[in-house]
Amino acid sequence: MFDCQRYFCLLKAVLLLFSAFVGSICLGMVWFASPLAGYLCDRFGCRITCFLGSTLCISGLVSTSYVHSLTMMYSTYSALYGLGTCLIYNPCFLVISKYFTYKLSVATGVVSLGASVGILYTGPLLQVLLDSLEWRNTFRIMAATYALVCILSLNFNPYVEETTTAGNSNNEKNSNEEVRDGKTGISLYCSVWRFPAYTVIVTSLTFASFGMYI
Repeated sequence: MFDCQRYFCLLKAVLLLFSAFVGSICLGMVWFASPLAGYLCDRFGCRITCFLGSTLCISGLVSTSYVHSLTMMYSTYSALYGLGTCLIYNPCFLVISKYFTYKLSVATGVVSLGASVGILYTGPLLQVLLDSLEWRNTFRIMAATYALVCILSLNFNPYVEETTTAGNSNNEKNSNEEVRDGKTGISLYCSVWRFPAYTVIVTSLTFASFGMYI
């Protein structure tokens, strides 16, 4: 991964295994840290959460560009950058319901399409940067692009009115019932792990993502 063989003195087979886990764990964080992202969105709003995620991504990528140990990448890239992407990914979908109610499904589809198009051109573009600038400078350029995400996240209007539908009313009613049961704050969001279907899906996606780069 990113010509790490030139920088980290490990056997090639072991290097390939552990370098693959760096990216896989990062991707797994997108789903694993989603309850935290949801809590932050409700507590501080999608704008602040997305801005915080962008800041974490910049910090993680810049820090990764200076590491001299593969072990440090698990902290700077897998954990820090992975958490940052989670805090960007979730608010971008949660904020849609605040702007769109009549054509919510279409708006969600367009946002998902944008993410897919980004994945299509990111791979070839990063390969060009790696071939010409090497992996450390590539990480720094990636960090600079997240400065744009910081600016765009400020466009989320925290005062936009969310139209309450019948479904939303039922969800709010259920939430109020859960609060009356004694669960508030972070404990309310941790309670989702009590639902077997949710736990199985999140756990499956997390462990499945570990092998995507292997």
